[in-house]
Amino acid sequence: MTGSESLAEVSGLTIGPTAGGPPVLLDASLSVARGQVVGVVGRSGSGKSSLAFSLLGHVRPGLERRHGSVRVAGLDPFARADARRLRGRVVSFLGQDPASSLNPALRIGNQIAEAVRLRSPAAPPGNVDERVEALLQSVRLPADRAFQRRLPHQLSGGQAQRVALAITLAGSPNLLVLDEPTSSLDTVLAARMRRLLVDVLHDGDRSAVLVSHDPVWLASVADDVIRLENGRIMAPGHPLMSPLAAIVPTQPTGAGAAGPSTDGRLSVKGLAAVHGRERVLHDVSLTVAGGGCTAVMGSSGSGKTTLARCLVGLHRPTRGSVAWWEEAPGPGGSAPVQLVAQDARGALNPRESVRTALMRPLTGIRRQPAGKAAAEAGRLLGLVGLAPEVLGRRPGELSGGQRQRVNLARALAAGPRVLVCDEITSALDPETGSGILDLLNSLRRTLGLTVVLVTHDVVAAARCAEQVVVLDGGQVVESGPADRVLVRPEHAVTRELLACADHLPPGLAACATGTAVGRTVESTRGEGERA
Repeated sequence: MTGSESLAEVSGLTIGPTAGGPPVLLDASLSVARGQVVGVVGRSGSGKSSLAFSLLGHVRPGLERRHGSVRVAGLDPFARADARRLRGRVVSFLGQDPASSLNPALRIGNQIAEAVRLRSPAAPPGNVDERVEALLQSVRLPADRAFQRRLPHQLSGGQAQRVALAITLAGSPNLLVLDEPTSSLDTVLAARMRRLLVDVLHDGDRSAVLVSHDPVWLASVADDVIRLENGRIMAPGHPLMSPLAAIVPTQPTGAGAAGPSTDGRLSVKGLAAVHGRERVLHDVSLTVAGGGCTAVMGSSGSGKTTLARCLVGLHRPTRGSVAWWEEAPGPGGSAPVQLVAQDARGALNPRESVRTALMRPLTGIRRQPAGKAAAEAGRLLGLVGLAPEVLGRRPGELSGGQRQRVNLARALAAGPRVLVCDEITSALDPETGSGILDLLNSLRRTLGLTVVLVTHDVVAAARCAEQVVVLDGGQVVESGPADRVLVRPEHAVTRELLACADHLPPGLAACATGTAVGRTVESTRGEGERA
């Protein structure tokens, strides 16, 4: 139940680049009562994260607080002494990337115990182990010693996110700041995580600021929802973004739609791969026609990313082959297969300008002279829909959608025939993600590119791909034309992906019922025991 006492207040907050320029957050005000859940929704680059971070007294590098005040439990999180009293105890943060918050060298039980000792200093030493067990149980993970001794790399994506949530809860905070906590998870894990978060938010008198690009989910869990647009909080009653309008599937418009081509064709036969002693791919085969698009789908841990890394030469398979055809190589050399990674921020050097990022493959791989490469960098930027002034900016000065477009332009700078796109829209809001998918289809049509789209987004697959391959446990469990696999799925894994997907158009939603939903509900029982 929402209380009347205010726990957090943001008043007239403006945040902008330290070097000057338009603010990313303008005169923003926010009030959070005790026991209240406030949702914050908006497109990529609208200022959502900047508003959320302000409750912890944090401003991203390259930005500064120009004016305005923030109070949490009567204290100023931007004051060093107050921040020490607030962080982890009164206010705690959970983001979308658990890997960045967990120490890869420490066992997870030790990391949770360390958080308990730091954030609950009054707890007797003998009670720390009990508290660690209770926290793991509260996020529906095993509490036994064997699980506590695991290292972060031994966890699935969903398990890592739950461990990060346990650490967030270690100090019993009054206010949770959750910044896109499910956007990096596949549809099945995201559905489970959302159910867990609802239970956590309804536990006691806890308040929360929940940042998401999904207005439908926010409306179902939040007491109040505000929308940010270009750094401004829109007036009450302003319509929220409608993801349904943004992601209605369209007929693929790539060159592959006009008929198969040999140039750019990709063939994978009998591929097997391991991580350490664990086999993660088993006899995977697929073929993508020149100019075509094949979507590779599956839940977390199914082997999708390992397959993508094998295709571009970043992971050595133990068996099988990857081959592509290039009938007319470009002058000066090229890299025929290029990866477009999910984490565009991590893929770009934060200290380099966009111009430098684009020039490197143009001069290094394509061996173009500096003058020609500079002109080509500007052309590529225009090809992905960005203005010339972006060339002088660094990744931290760009929105998520802009960074992903730069990531695409850099891949194109190497002159590829095949693009392997690994979850390129998963961290973006629906409208921005829709624009990236439109751009990908446009590039296929204008450049004749062949695309492997690794995704857990059913609608992205329907929008772009002619063929769909579904992985589970490192094996292909279903494959075929997209209009058959996504409308009349034969395998339970495919049906579960459809059942857990959000905002399905009517044609796809019709099959996400019955057995699939039943299997999803059953699969949540004991889910913590699975790796």
